[in-house]
Amino acid sequence: MTLELFGAILGVTVFILILMFRLPNWLTFVAVAPIVVFCGSMTTKEVYAVFSSSGLQLMYIICIFMGLMTATGLDSIIGNTVVTAANKVTHGDDSKTEIMILLVLFVFGNIFSFFLANNHVAMALVPVIYGIAKKTKLSYSKMCLFVIFSTTIGGACTLVGTTSNVYANTALLDNGLKGLGMFDFAWVGVPVMILGGIYLILCNKMCPSYVEEVPGSASVLMEAKDTATPEMKRKQMFVCVGFAAFLIGLAMDSIADLPGFSPYFFGYFIITVLYFLKVAKSKQFFTSISSQLVLFCAGINLAIAIIKVTPLGDVFSTFFINAIGGSTNLYVITAILWVGTVVMTQFMNNMACAGVLAPVAIGLAEHLGADPRAMVMAIAMAATSSYLTPMASGTNQLIMPFTNLKFQDFAKYGWPLLIINFTCCMLILPIVFPFF
Repeated sequence: MTLELFGAILGVTVFILILMFRLPNWLTFVAVAPIVVFCGSMTTKEVYAVFSSSGLQLMYIICIFMGLMTATGLDSIIGNTVVTAANKVTHGDDSKTEIMILLVLFVFGNIFSFFLANNHVAMALVPVIYGIAKKTKLSYSKMCLFVIFSTTIGGACTLVGTTSNVYANTALLDNGLKGLGMFDFAWVGVPVMILGGIYLILCNKMCPSYVEEVPGSASVLMEAKDTATPEMKRKQMFVCVGFAAFLIGLAMDSIADLPGFSPYFFGYFIITVLYFLKVAKSKQFFTSISSQLVLFCAGINLAIAIIKVTPLGDVFSTFFINAIGGSTNLYVITAILWVGTVVMTQFMNNMACAGVLAPVAIGLAEHLGADPRAMVMAIAMAATSSYLTPMASGTNQLIMPFTNLKFQDFAKYGWPLLIINFTCCMLILPIVFPFF
């Protein structure tokens, strides 16, 4: 084994261990970068290049819009809408209260997760959940786990709904290949969402419920929409229009090749316009972006780069090639890619898992003469199946500190979602995204 390969293996191992043991996410870059440089696995130029990926640019833009939504009170309006709808559908019937509230949370969580990063949607719903728990005495830990799973399966339906889809698509773009469209993920994502939603709501008793008091002050601003000044409503409208325009730009880029057009620079242009329209103070644009987030994203990009530029990528490709055994059976290939990805994503962040394995899938596709988009899609859909452990996704990691959930609670409620996802992938992917 050469020092270069040893450094690559050690770097990826440290990367996975940091996520497994729930160490600070920013350590993924800070700890791994020196390893690969000192071992000669990557040059300093190659390491610095991870800060310029398209996936990181999309994360910046989404986070800036989330900061603007917070600054203008749009997040409160979203939360208030959920509470109001829940109160309307329950009609004071205690026997239906829990199911109706879960249904409302599921619908709203899914709708917003289509176009916003699902971890942000889940976080925005936490104060709403606390408010509901205070009024109904339902377990807020149970509702939090329900929202984690709901926003996860909702976010898997679009390109921007979950970061694992973003990073899987980035691997295609960085290799000069045509990316996946805004709604390509919906072919599998929507059936999983429908079947998964039925399971989550009807079998909600499988979700652990705790007798608990809502911590601290959980009051929710109920009249934010009505008390907003005309000036604030104007700012809210500008942010909504700007974000909608950016999403349209993403959709246009996915369905048509527009010379000289980049949805990311279009997004930066919109943000510049919003700044001069004075929708928020300068620092409020960046309330959702932190140095920790930037370093974590850079750490994921670094793990992807290790697979791409070092011999380790060939090692992973060889493993999958041996597992496939030369088979051209679409269902065998789909099953192997799905199972391998799902196992890995339970022990490392799903965004990181998709980012690391997508380049492997592209290399494997080139070896087999298959369509790389089809293989990356299989990786992406499997990576969203982050249901069994609290470290399996950023959403799981973000929400768990607000609950009394235990490690095993995720697997107890989440394992049927794995079966649903696997079944839909096996039945739909070989037809919609054939490998050959």
